[in-house]
Amino acid sequence: MIYVPIFKVRTEEMLVSKKMNYCFSDNIIPLFEILKDQYKTRYQVDPITQEYIYEQGNKRKKRIKEEPTEEDIITLDYISNLINNKNAFIDYFRFTIQEYEKNMGSKKIKNVDISKMQLAWKLSRNTTLYIEHECNVSKYENLIPTISVKSYFAFKKDQLQKLLLNLQEKSKSIALRLTEEFLDEYCDLIKDTFRETDYLLFDIREQNPISKFMELDEVRKLKFKGKKILLNSPRKASINNGDYEEQGVTELIDNCAREEYINYDFHGFGDYCGLKDELPTRGNTAGKGAALALLYNYNDNSFYSFLNPDTKQGISGYKKIIPLILSKKHFFDPINSCPAIQKIETMRKEGRCGNWRSWHNINMTRYLHQIYYNMQQSNQ
Repeated sequence: MIYVPIFKVRTEEMLVSKKMNYCFSDNIIPLFEILKDQYKTRYQVDPITQEYIYEQGNKRKKRIKEEPTEEDIITLDYISNLINNKNAFIDYFRFTIQEYEKNMGSKKIKNVDISKMQLAWKLSRNTTLYIEHECNVSKYENLIPTISVKSYFAFKKDQLQKLLLNLQEKSKSIALRLTEEFLDEYCDLIKDTFRETDYLLFDIREQNPISKFMELDEVRKLKFKGKKILLNSPRKASINNGDYEEQGVTELIDNCAREEYINYDFHGFGDYCGLKDELPTRGNTAGKGAALALLYNYNDNSFYSFLNPDTKQGISGYKKIIPLILSKKHFFDPINSCPAIQKIETMRKEGRCGNWRSWHNINMTRYLHQIYYNMQQSNQ
């Protein structure tokens, strides 16, 4: 089995990727959706003395940062170092508001923060620049250039073939991320072009794999060199925290892709590690909202929901959730190996309840570790 955890390049996803990079291997290959560039930090210096220039901060003086330039971009170096030079798919993210409008809901989509994904916004409007960025991925032996084809972002068949062949000359592996509506159009290209080291990432997004049996069977019948991975986003973006059950297995996340992929001769599956596929929004909740923890359990392939429905409590609502989770530690972590449970125990000891981002971190950490741990067990 190959598992592909999908990470948008945001703070918590990157923290999880760094902390959990020991999980990555030929069997767990992360896919990074790059929303914005990372820059090398430079500081202003006095042109004569060559010493740093300082300004007065709230408590002490601090160095003044230089405005970043294109020469300061270190995005791919940053990701490669973060994952300890393990293999990873690199998908320079492109999007339209329309494709997310229905799933995220009108309120969320109006609150989308373009400033948090300026590169993605730019590449979504410039195909030539997008291709240049994906070609740059080929400079890294461990990074796999991933061409994404979906609504609003299709290629003419001959253009796509030329791009794939060009990438194959430079990279030992490439990937084509494809949504269902383009399968018929590109099936011959895939059969004629793919090598054994290449990947087809068949992305059904939020649709349930069971309902897509015809499309999955079509991929099953598609004979080509290379590996087939089923991508799915089982946690729907339209479902709010307060919609989940207060305690117990949630019926709102059907993770059947983990089981269905094998029925159609796929080599593996991928998802967002317990998060939603949604665009970054402005942080204007003022700390209010329903506190929610979703803990994945591999053995029954289910997410367990712990919810404090009192939205007025906001983040402090986790004070009620933490002891509920830890009262079931014997179920979630019988051998004291789960880093997510360890994070929650540390919170309790220190009298903290975390924030929204730290609980996203816990959800992702738990899911990734459950996949990793059970893969290790099955290989023994």
